[in-house]
Amino acid sequence: MSPTIDQRRAPVPYAPPADRPRWTRYIIVGSLALLAIWGMVALYILSPPQYVSKFAFVLPGKSGGAKVNLQSIGEASTSSTSPFGTKGINPRVNYKEMLLSDTVIGTAAKALQIDYADFGKPVIKLVDETAIIQVAVKSGSPEHAQRKSTALVESFNERIAELRRDELQRREEGIAQALSIYQQRLDEAQRALIEHKQTSEYVSGRQYEELSMRLERIKGDRVGALAERDQVSGYVAQLARNLGITPQLAASAFILNADQQFREHLANYQTATTTLAVYRSKWGEGHPAVIKEGAKQDSTLDALQQRSFTLVGHRDMNTIKLISLNESGENAGLFQDLLMSFAKIEGLVGKIKQLDGAITQHGVSLKRFAEEAATLDELERNYEIAEAVYTSAVTQIDTSKADIFASYPLVQVLAAPSLPSRPASPNKVLAIVGGVMGSGMAFFGLFLLWKRKQLLQTILSKSGFGTL
Repeated sequence: MSPTIDQRRAPVPYAPPADRPRWTRYIIVGSLALLAIWGMVALYILSPPQYVSKFAFVLPGKSGGAKVNLQSIGEASTSSTSPFGTKGINPRVNYKEMLLSDTVIGTAAKALQIDYADFGKPVIKLVDETAIIQVAVKSGSPEHAQRKSTALVESFNERIAELRRDELQRREEGIAQALSIYQQRLDEAQRALIEHKQTSEYVSGRQYEELSMRLERIKGDRVGALAERDQVSGYVAQLARNLGITPQLAASAFILNADQQFREHLANYQTATTTLAVYRSKWGEGHPAVIKEGAKQDSTLDALQQRSFTLVGHRDMNTIKLISLNESGENAGLFQDLLMSFAKIEGLVGKIKQLDGAITQHGVSLKRFAEEAATLDELERNYEIAEAVYTSAVTQIDTSKADIFASYPLVQVLAAPSLPSRPASPNKVLAIVGGVMGSGMAFFGLFLLWKRKQLLQTILSKSGFGTL
């Protein structure tokens, strides 16, 4: 049965039985503890020395960029932002994992012709609030530790370069694949534009503007020709009044005067009239020469009147007299002006007809060009867009080659691998201090075990539970 506590019994100080040699057990346990502690200290001190070669990387944080601008075509740009600009992504962590990867360590071990297990894992520390990566590599000799560090740096840089080349190649392949589609679209747009220009009169965007300006100029010329025609018509009317004839008679005279056959009949009539007058002055009316020349005059007059009727629709002799004024007389100059004015009016009328035809033709062309202009503008816009997209893609292939630090930022060796001058382990002072502290803790534990019953009795007595 377990001992019970008697509430009525007075507390009595604990006295260990004299027949129990407890100290022997504590000496044995203490000796074993000291032996284990100092044995491990001795093994640590006697272990082969380990040398640590240290180096450091730094990631510059400055961003860079490039831009290519092709005038009237398009532009392409590329930029590298700061490696620390994206929240939640720290390239130092990526590089740390890369340094600890089997690929980098295996390549470094192969370069030194040692096994992967003999190379070991480097110790990596990311310095807070900086862009520095500190790396430490252990080895059995200072020179070998430095060589391992150097091999690790070279392997790390080689791996980064390989990843960058692979990224650029994949990126270029993707752009080249899209480039073939852009090339096809550009060819289609170019063919459509060429076919339209081959089948249409409207081949340039300036044609519509030039045609519109030309139509406005023609309309202006027509207005000027109409004004000049009205002015000359007024002058003709005034001359007709001065000559005492009607404008219709003056117009008939102009038409007859311009006819070569009528002019010949008029010349023959005038010759016959002159000859007849001469013959009559010499001989009488019954003379055969007078009779013959009179008949000739009558025949030429009939021919003259018949020609007048054919040309102007009447046989008015006033027209013939008016034409005769062109040869001599005081009104010859006025008749000359009249004929020239009528000729000018005819020219102006012809000019106005030509301008009216040109206006009609240009109006039709403008309507047709309006539709073709819209089609041409659309085709040219599609071609320019396709050309800009294709050119931008081509330039992007070249500019993307310069952007090699987009996914893997630039990393530089801040501190070259060091050559350690003293071993990093074993540290004898630290080992002895640890042995002493371990021994003290062992003795303190044995002391607590030695005094445990007395301490428990004191605690129970002060708490009012009696004694054991």
